[in-house]
Formats: sequence, structure tokens, C-alpha cells
Amino acid sequence: MIDPNAFYAGGIAVRTYDLFVEGGAFEGDVDFYRACTRRFGRTVLELGAGTGRIAIPLAQDGCAVTGLDLAPAMLDLAARRIAALPSEAAARIDLVQGDMADFDLKKTFDWIVIAARAFQHLIEPVQQRAALDAMHRHLKPGGHVVMHLFDPRLEFCLPDAPAPQQAREVWDPAAGCRVRRTIIARHNDPLRQVVGERMRLETFDQAGTVVATEETSWALRWTLRQEMTWLLELCGFQPVEQWSDFHGAPPAYGKEQIWVARAA
Repeated sequence: MIDPNAFYAGGIAVRTYDLFVEGGAFEGDVDFYRACTRRFGRTVLELGAGTGRIAIPLAQDGCAVTGLDLAPAMLDLAARRIAALPSEAAARIDLVQGDMADFDLKKTFDWIVIAARAFQHLIEPVQQRAALDAMHRHLKPGGHVVMHLFDPRLEFCLPDAPAPQQAREVWDPAAGCRVRRTIIARHNDPLRQVVGERMRLETFDQAGTVVATEETSWALRWTLRQEMTWLLELCGFQPVEQWSDFHGAPPAYGKEQIWVARAA
């Protein structure tokens, strides 16, 4: 069985994480979450906070942000970035290592954000429900949860569906090199609604020679919109908005699932 979180253990995958989530399905997400602070409040819990990609802009806008993540390597990178901020903004961010399906921070928040499909790394329904129950306990009355999932295209969920052949490449300005990420194997389990992917990451020098390589993996659980509606309602939330991108497009098959739900 593929480790759903092996990708976040360190190395090239963590160092270049933000570069691979820029644009595409994530285009506009930071501005979307910044706008949420004007609607929902300035005390924020981010689950799956990762490298601080969302927490840092929110703190720069004046929010008090608690960022929880399972992966120490991701939190270490976030801490280094936070340390480089002006002291006023850095003081607004508190990082916590923990499991979004089992946490107790002993305080409540105006709203909770789970960006970049992080919720889908909970690959068992019991974990998803436990996470939503914990979120509900950590919200002030009438508080909101905002989360981003992918909407599954069912032809890609079949057991024999091929892995994408096209590799993705980005430029890593910090290291001054090109980085390629290639999915080398995919396993779909339609019964459990889980997709596991193995991938290879390579860095290249200016001559195009591979200078470093690593293989890693992750797994995610796909969730249909109606299933997500029931899960939210089961855990005490009322879905109030759905979008298929971060620019206000209505729900659409095979696009993204952006949810806003209020604690009932």
C-alpha cells in the first residue's frame, strides 16, 4: 500500500512543492483565501499548512494563523520562511505538528482553511469524518470551513486507467536549476476510492544533465460532490457555497471542488 504522505518527507519534493502548485487548478487560490478573511474573520486555522504558502499571506494581512501539518519537513521549510518575515507578521503565525484527523488545540477560530487538496490525503472515510468533527469543535459558533478538493473524472478512476505520460517541469530559482516531476506508476482502487501514484523527481544542470533524482509517492481519496455534501452535513456543517475554480465559476464535473460550509 502506498504511503499517502511519503511525498512530504523531504528532499526535492518538499523543496519544490510550491513551484508545482502555482497556476493550473490552484490559480488564484491565495487571493481567494485572503478574501475569505474579510468575510469570515481574522483568527484562522490552516490544516495541512505545509510550507506556509497560505499562512504567510494571511498573516501579512493581519490574521492570527495557526498552521497544523503532519510533516515535519514541510513545517521546517515554513518555519524558515516565517523567520525571514518582518517580526510583526512572523509573530502572527503559530506552527503545530499534528494530524488533522486527531488534534486538540484548546481554542477556537473564526474559520478553517484546508487548501491544495490536503483533505484528500485522509484516505479512509473514518479519518475524514474525524477531521471534520475536530474542525467543528475548533470553530466559533457560526464559523466556516473552506476547503479545496479535486472533482474526479471517472474515466481516470478505473483500475486500468493509464498514468499521465506528460512530465511537468518548473524552474527552481533558489537552486538555479530545472526540476522535472514524472508519474511513473498509478494504482486506482475504485472500491476504496483511492488513487496512489509513484513519481520521479529529477533536477538538471544548465547542460541538461540530471544531477539529482528521487522517487516518492502519495495517495488521495476521491470524493464525489454529493458524498461531500452528506459528509459535511453528518458532521454538523451546512454547505453554503460551491465553486469549480477560485474565480467564482459554478460547480462543474471534472473541475475543482471549492467548498464553503458553516458550522451549524
